[in-house]
Amino acid sequence: MSQGRILVVDDEPDVRRLLEVVLGRQGYEVITVGSGLEALVIAQREEPDLILLDIMMEGMDGWEVLKVLKMEERTRTIPVVIVSARVEPRDKIRGLQEGAVDYITKPFSVRDVAESLQVLLTANGEPGT
Repeated sequence: MSQGRILVVDDEPDVRRLLEVVLGRQGYEVITVGSGLEALVIAQREEPDLILLDIMMEGMDGWEVLKVLKMEERTRTIPVVIVSARVEPRDKIRGLQEGAVDYITKPFSVRDVAESLQVLLTANGEPGT
């Protein structure tokens, strides 16, 4: 039984693959995409339990994706965790103000990410509770 469905949005293939493998081993169903536009399409169609979202991407960046996700009826309640190399406090504050539930900086510990997701999904009453 799946612990929940997670959408990983990052333009770095190595980061996507790492999170897919690690979270998959934790029992999560993982969907990965490499662009903001793809993220919006998949989020609407699949309605994941949680989204891990990179900020610095070509084309539509994570800030734009987050705004659209929080405006759309079908996706506004999906928890979004920002995973970014941007470490400035103002970026973290902005992410939380715009609707993210957490902000994880790169490089990250995959163990910490998995534990954080478990807490967030449990708090939201998602699978695995």
